Order: sequence, then C-alpha cells, then structure tokens
Amino acid sequence: MRTSRRSMGWLSGWLVAGFLPLISARADSSGADSRGLYFRGGIGPEIAHKTDVKEFFGPSSGIQVKYDAGLRISAAGGYLFCRYFSAEVESGILYNSIKSITGSPSTDAGVANVPLLANAVFHIPLESNFVPYCGFGFGGSTSVLTIDHATIKDGSGINRSLDGDDSDFVWAGQAFAGFRYEFNDRMGVGFGYKFLATGEPSWDVFSFTAGSGQLRFDNARTHSFLAEFTLKF
Repeated sequence: MRTSRRSMGWLSGWLVAGFLPLISARADSSGADSRGLYFRGGIGPEIAHKTDVKEFFGPSSGIQVKYDAGLRISAAGGYLFCRYFSAEVESGILYNSIKSITGSPSTDAGVANVPLLANAVFHIPLESNFVPYCGFGFGGSTSVLTIDHATIKDGSGINRSLDGDDSDFVWAGQAFAGFRYEFNDRMGVGFGYKFLATGEPSWDVFSFTAGSGQLRFDNARTHSFLAEFTLKF
C-alpha cells in the first residue's frame, strides 16, 4: 500500500511539475468564454497488477491473484475555470476476471472497482486544436468481488472452496495524462492514460467446509488506456 501511494505521488508530482512551466509560459490571458461545465466520457482496456492474498480465514502469505486484461468505462462532469485548469468528479467501473489464484485448480471469479474521485486537471492550450492535459484525483472506490467457484489455501494450509459475492469501500487515488483534439468550442475527442491505486479490500466469503470468514487482498494497481469524448456546455 505504501509503495502504491509513493508511486502515485511521484507520478502526480512529475506530471504537474512538467506541465506547470508550459502553463506559465502561455498564461497571458484567459477569456470568460473559456469557463463552463463539461462532460467527459471514456472507454478502453485496463491492465491490473497481480495482488497478494493478505488474509483468508486468518493471516495468509505466498498466495497471488493474477488477472486477465479488463475494461474501464469512465464518466466525469466538471467545471472549466479557465483555459488552463478545471475540477471534476469522476466515476465509472473497472472490471477484471481473475485468471488464476496460487494453488487453485480452477477459478471462475472477478473483481470490479467503482471509483468516485475528485480530480484536478491542468490543460495546455496550443496554437493547434490539440490540447494536452494531466492531473490527479483522490477519493474512494467500491471494490466488488464475485466468485462462482474458487479454491484458496487458508492460513492452516487447508484448501477452501468458495462462492458468493461481497463489496468493500476503500480509499482510491489516480494520476492521469492525455490529449484531446477539439473540433470546435464544444466537442473534442482524445486519448488518456490513467493509473489508479486503491486500498486493501476485505470481503466476507463463504466456504462449505469452514463457513463464513474474511478474504483480504493487497492494494490494487491498474493501468487504463482510454478513448475519450468531451462535450462542453
């Protein structure tokens, strides 16, 4: 968890530090017509880092969860205060099916994250219609685990078969960068990269042989590559 927070902090810092000189160099004026509400939507592939199982019917170690490539759908509404800065609220969904769990002969399960983030976005208006941007956001995420069937070795070394689903709310933060091409003053399309990190989710799970217990994963880290659409009002 500390590693993800540190990585996200360094990434956010470098992004902002790299963009601020460009913003300052162009910050001669910004008209009132640059202000206003906007909507931004995005969709694209998402890659999740493997995670460790931290707890399963007691403390656990040596068990890793690997994920298939997934999908992220994002939607944000915000206010453009000037040509160079906007603030927004973002939500959406990230979903990955679980590819494998150490020691599990077969797994049919998936993890979804539904973040709710407050973002600060820095824009760099150029002479052309291309507008690079970067930013960071913080908030929380609802982490949802769905298991049709899976087998995990508990702290006593006993394999437990699981099914069911549960959710947990954890902290979340992200750093992002990208660009958009503006067709006119209202519409634009572009591409964005997002790095999202969350806290350690804990779920109530059920095993036919052991009853109910706690399953806790390490913090999540994901990389998303989105095609985006922006509409200004």
